[in-house]
Order: sequence, then structure tokens, then C-alpha cells
Amino acid sequence: MFFKTKDLMTVGNIMGGLVASFISTEGMRATNSEQAWPYVFWAGVSILVAYAFDALDGVVARALHQQNKFGGEFDNVADLIAYSVAPGFIIYLVYRKIVFVHMDPAIAMVLSMGLAAIPPLFGCIRFARFNTFRYDIEGFWMGYPRPASALLLVSMVESDLFMNNHWMQLAGIAVIVMLGLSNVTLLPYIGHHGRRFTRHLGWILIYVAASVAVSLVLGLAGWLPRRVVFDVTFLYMFFYLTINWVDIPKQTRQEIKAAVATWKGLE
Repeated sequence: MFFKTKDLMTVGNIMGGLVASFISTEGMRATNSEQAWPYVFWAGVSILVAYAFDALDGVVARALHQQNKFGGEFDNVADLIAYSVAPGFIIYLVYRKIVFVHMDPAIAMVLSMGLAAIPPLFGCIRFARFNTFRYDIEGFWMGYPRPASALLLVSMVESDLFMNNHWMQLAGIAVIVMLGLSNVTLLPYIGHHGRRFTRHLGWILIYVAASVAVSLVLGLAGWLPRRVVFDVTFLYMFFYLTINWVDIPKQTRQEIKAAVATWKGLE
């Protein structure tokens, strides 16, 4: 059977993205920013849940020895929904009902639509390019990966810095555009597929995952500020975006540059 147990994790990934989209749609009923923020929060939590299922997909596949071509394609489609389409819904809610709420409604709607279209538009371009020609370099993603882009975007608009600073809300426009473009570049970003992590880096990644999970649970329990999970996630994803090149050896950069040149010739 082409559909296997590990594909249920991918279903969870898709459902997380769909729920985030549904919650964002419900949030459009808000008449002010105070009413809109709870919808934004729970939509963001749904993206975190989607990512948790996405992370478990590979673990379950390896444990049950269920890797297959269908699963890889199914996971790619799920990423498009959870990390490209769903963030677009969240961005539209945030800018239409919070950032641009005092603008003329028609202008606010057009501007919000333009921003919200960026993640799904560039995500679709990346999806089509990936299926046309596989840019595979072991241990690296070519172009900023969609899951990282979604986590950075969602955690940014959910953070206390964004919530309480109008200038950060405006700066977020540039971040949205920049991340959209970064999705379709051929710049390398360190990935986990085919990579053997050192024990030191492995412990760091465990700490990152644990701190996000703990801050989410404690926030929902009321023992920490509820949005602290997004502040933590935003910090981690910002570092991943900005210091990625530091950990790529010069020789590897040259090899990637040569591979990209070859790919462009084939296209």
C-alpha cells in the first residue's frame, strides 16, 4: 500500500496548516486589534503543531523503515499548505485587522492581500522548481526552506516585539518580502537531511526543541507569558537565517557554487 503509517504524521502537518487557515478566517470577524490577537495566537500555535508532526514524520519513517517516493511527494505538498498557504492567511489577518486597521478599508485590504500573497506565491514557485529539477546537495537546502520561513514569519508577527512596536510591524513588511525572495534563491542553508550532527550540535538542537516545547506548555498553563514561545522561536529562527553561512566551510561553498552553475546550465 502506498499510504503508510508514517504518512499519518504528514496528515497532521497538513491539518495544522489548515486549522491555522481556518482560525485566521474566523479572526476576520474581529472589529479591533484586541479581538484579533487571540485568533492570531491560536493560528500560530497550529503552525507549531504542524511543524511538530513534520519533524516526527522522518523519525517514524526511519523507525518503521517506511521511506518511499509517495511519502516524499506527500510531504512536499504538505509543506506547501502548512508553510506557504497558512502563513499567508495569518499575515492577512495581522495586517488587515491589526497593523492597517486605521487605514481606509479598501487600501488596507489591498495592501494586506499583497503581503499575504507573498508566502504562497513564492512557495508555489519553489514547489514547481523542485519538481522540475531536484537541487539536492547532501546536508543543505537550496534556498531558504519553507518550514524555517514559516516559523520565522509566524513567530515574528506573534512576538511581543511585533505586538507592541508599530515600527517593527512596518519593518515586518520588508521581512515578508525578503523571506519570499529567499525561498527561491539558490543560496545554501544548512539542513538535516543526510547530515550527521556532532554531539555538541546535537545537544544544541535538543535544547532548542525542548525550550520551544516547554515555553509553549508553560505559557498555555499560565506559568509563563503566553507569547513567550514565539519570542523564543523568533530568536532561534533569526539566528538560523543570519549566521547560517558561518558554519559552511569555504570549500563546501565553492562546491555548491559549482553545482548551482551546472544546474543553471541544465535548466
